[in-house]
Amino acid sequence: MSASVRLLLIWLGTLLLTGWWAVTHISVRTDLSLFLPQGTAPEQRLLLDEMSQGPASRLLLLGLSGGTPESRAQLSQKLSAKLRGVKAFERVENGAPRSFELDSTLFDYRYLLQTDPVAARFSVASLHSALQQRLDELRSPLPNPFKAQLTSDPTGTFSAWLKRNLSQDTPAKPQGVWSTRDGQQALLVVLTRAGGLKIDGQAAALQQIHASFDEVNPEGLHKLVISGPGVFATTSRNIIQHESQSLSLIASAAIALILWLAYRYLPYLLYAALPLATALLSASLVCHFVFTELHGITLAFGITLLGVTLDYPIHLFSHLRRPASAAAVMQSIWPTLRLGVLTTCLGYLVLVSTDFEGLRQLGVFTLSGLLAAAVVSRTLLPRLFPQPFQAPEPKGLGLLGALLATPRWPALILLGAGLLSLGWITVQGQDLWQDDIASLSPLPKKQLQQDRDLRTELGRAEPNHFLILEAKDMETLLQTSESIRARADLRALAEFDLPSDHLPSQARQRNLQRQLPDRGILADNLNQAMEGLPFRDNAFTPFLDAVEHSRSLPPLSYEAALKTDLKYRLESSIRVRPDGVLALIPLRNTRQPEQLAETVAKTLPGVRYLNIRQETSRLVGDFRESFLHRVSLGGLFMLLLLWYGLRSLREALLTLLPIALAILVSVAILYGSGESLNLFHLISLMLVLGIGLDYSLFFNRRDQAAGQLRTLHALTICAISTCGVFAILASSSIPVLRAIGSTVAIGVALSYFSTYAMSRGWPGKADR
Repeated sequence: MSASVRLLLIWLGTLLLTGWWAVTHISVRTDLSLFLPQGTAPEQRLLLDEMSQGPASRLLLLGLSGGTPESRAQLSQKLSAKLRGVKAFERVENGAPRSFELDSTLFDYRYLLQTDPVAARFSVASLHSALQQRLDELRSPLPNPFKAQLTSDPTGTFSAWLKRNLSQDTPAKPQGVWSTRDGQQALLVVLTRAGGLKIDGQAAALQQIHASFDEVNPEGLHKLVISGPGVFATTSRNIIQHESQSLSLIASAAIALILWLAYRYLPYLLYAALPLATALLSASLVCHFVFTELHGITLAFGITLLGVTLDYPIHLFSHLRRPASAAAVMQSIWPTLRLGVLTTCLGYLVLVSTDFEGLRQLGVFTLSGLLAAAVVSRTLLPRLFPQPFQAPEPKGLGLLGALLATPRWPALILLGAGLLSLGWITVQGQDLWQDDIASLSPLPKKQLQQDRDLRTELGRAEPNHFLILEAKDMETLLQTSESIRARADLRALAEFDLPSDHLPSQARQRNLQRQLPDRGILADNLNQAMEGLPFRDNAFTPFLDAVEHSRSLPPLSYEAALKTDLKYRLESSIRVRPDGVLALIPLRNTRQPEQLAETVAKTLPGVRYLNIRQETSRLVGDFRESFLHRVSLGGLFMLLLLWYGLRSLREALLTLLPIALAILVSVAILYGSGESLNLFHLISLMLVLGIGLDYSLFFNRRDQAAGQLRTLHALTICAISTCGVFAILASSSIPVLRAIGSTVAIGVALSYFSTYAMSRGWPGKADR
């Protein structure tokens, strides 16, 4: 067995063993929180917290269709009962009244939880009116869940409080459960325990809902639709995984075909795959040990970015010629290849320096993969070739030889196009960038419209405007909330529910206590109110006892309220933090948001107005600006490295110039085609910069004419394969993948032509 065969078997065996270990030990994370920036402003940090774990991120909306209204109502009840027994769900509601269970704590505190004064409720006239109403309810044939509390709450204070606080604007209930206005769907609301960005948890919850639905719908007469952030996250992941896998297979087949047509030598396909496989496994292992886990997005996008490693063996294949050995050929091209690798890696240090883990992981993945591919291409790949090796002649050299005789005018055209693009881009300014992250969603429009329809029917449309209340303690927060409720000017600008609407401050509770009459006065008023009514004497002694007991109760605290039915209401808006408390108040029917923001800023200390859409765009814009600054710094370091490697500042600048022009023209083409740039375009342009530097360095090597022809062949195959792969990616229906694919395909094509054209146009080149 020859040494080259032994090396090949050892290499393949190592890859297989390493791959097995990676598959069995490396955990792949799928939630999206790693790919959200940390945010610098308090509003941004709050927004990111709500996106990842807030109640709105955990809400699922269900619609049941098919069958009759009666069968849908029955199905809604069965499904609700089934889901309430599952630990994955914190709350399940379908609008149907459940068996009434009196919350004894809230019942005891009913007089201290009011937003209006209570003294007037105990006048003779008010008591008489309330007793008459209770009498009418007793005579009604309709069931009354509060019948047992009649003697202790004849004023109906608790039932009125329940209707105001624990109910909300809900859909119609013609069959006793929530239904759409046209009556064609029964509606349910489910709150998961897993956050909206915990995709595995959301996927498990959705699977449980479908399984429960199948159990209660064995005959398949009804259909189920589910919407919400969890559905969007899992659907997006599935779409990305499916398209990434299918497009990767197509791209792999295209690369294999290109290599076969370029060399007509089957072993080259295996030789080219080995550095790429080594890069992928090395990058995965490094990320595992640095971050303890590997994100699925890193793996999917990293594989795309590491496609550049195929260029290393292609350079070797095209430069092989008799009688030089593969090791000698690699040694001759290594200085140029090494400089290209180092400058590319320097560009990806920008990702490592970003302020959120997802892009840092992507940067580490790419850096370690590129370095691993470069090292094995330099040290191991040449040893796979047997000695002596009869290298196959690259195909198409004659056609490329004719290209070497082309005139220099394309360089002038490109230079002019680059300068025009720079001027046009400068004029566009901020309009060049897309900061709306919703534009990156891969979700079908039908699914988004379905979500809007369900939210409208359930009265749970996602608010875009919020008030943020901050305080050092809960009492201060609730008092601030009460002051907002008292502001008629704010109520004229928006509608809102406040924490103090459900839990008054302790100061207010004490004030309400002071309004309660003593037992003697209340007893006299009650006796007068009972005149002419058929109630027994002393029937309402429990009522007198309850009011007297309320006069001595300690105020209901937030911690105690969380143990009652108020828990969901309070936790949906209040966030307790180590440094204080905060309430996030959604606004409805917001009118004149600019005036509202100005009024809040001037007159309400400790309260801020938040526009979600504006703040999200500002968050993305802030990160983009920071990222651009890092890219600029990385470009400077690239120039310094090229200056050191080429021993000439002029050569370094001329090496970068055609790539800069190509990137400018690429941006102009993308924007001119109606596509605004986002973060993923920037990452793609970094890849274009790395690939273009490789082209420029090789085009400017001081080779003899025969060497120039083989260099042209290698770079042509590199450009065709890279453009082909990313053109396939550009056909994706996913905006992110389409942005990466189109940007790299256009940028690499322009980099190839610009570096070739401008290298031909420089005077003083040897053998030109």
